[in-house]
Amino acid sequence: MKFFSKKILILSFICSVFMNTVAFSSEVADASFVQGCQAYSRGEWTSAVFMFRKVATYPEYENPDLYYMLITAELYANDYESALINCDLFLKNYPSSMYVSRICYTKGKILYSLGQYEKSIVVLSDFCHQYPDDDLYPSALFLIAESLYAEFNYEEAEEIYQRIINEYPDCDKVAAAQFRMESIAQRSREEKLLYLLKQTGEEYLAAKEDYEKQLKLYNSDAINSTKDKLLDAQKRNKNLEDQIKDLESQINQLKEEKAFQEAENQRIKQEIENQRIEESLKAMQQNSDEIKVIKEKALLIQQLLNERQQGE
Repeated sequence: MKFFSKKILILSFICSVFMNTVAFSSEVADASFVQGCQAYSRGEWTSAVFMFRKVATYPEYENPDLYYMLITAELYANDYESALINCDLFLKNYPSSMYVSRICYTKGKILYSLGQYEKSIVVLSDFCHQYPDDDLYPSALFLIAESLYAEFNYEEAEEIYQRIINEYPDCDKVAAAQFRMESIAQRSREEKLLYLLKQTGEEYLAAKEDYEKQLKLYNSDAINSTKDKLLDAQKRNKNLEDQIKDLESQINQLKEEKAFQEAENQRIKQEIENQRIEESLKAMQQNSDEIKVIKEKALLIQQLLNERQQGE
């Protein structure tokens, strides 16, 4: 009987410790979630990522809202590898979530940022096929075109840039698409001029060789007939030299234009970066109802924690 009573006391002590541990763990998760929401709302992405990852270790907190905010925070913290892994986990675990289309687009965008252009094209093409009416559709088209451009597939990229300009004139990607179209046209002109320079150079070398042959003949017995040929060769060489100078002048002009375009490209990149930030803010605004609910949950949790602390 004495042994049995001692055993009951030990079991009671273990249960008490377990309940206290669970309560403490719940408090830690609640506090971390609140802090993560606060960091997320302020755009402090690194802190938000740290807190949301901490919360995700508690099974009761695993839900689409948490993982959507975690992926968004990882994306804007430039932790692309982790964001990509969590995108795949999200699509596997929450296929019916309201955030699925956003996660599909985000996955394609991350693949582009990682330089995995072929995979990015596949994912974003699938997004465009499944969600043709989504407001991110033109942005997905632009990233597909950018992937093609990065792969030197200028012809197909140009078609998509032109489509964005024609079909989505109010899209914030139009300016960048127009710039890319100009860059492709500039590259085409450069290639054409280089080809002409090469052809003219070859003709010049052939004419020079012929001139040297005629010069040798000039000193032979056939002076009269060779002299005329020599004069013709000199005249042809002079024309070719003038053509080469003209082409070189055009190439130098193109180099100057290219330098200007590179500077303009930096400006456009900065605008694209600013647009990316605006897109982030817009996405946050579009999901304001969900975030509002999450913030209300976080506020309620904070109040419960305060009441619990006051009760203690």
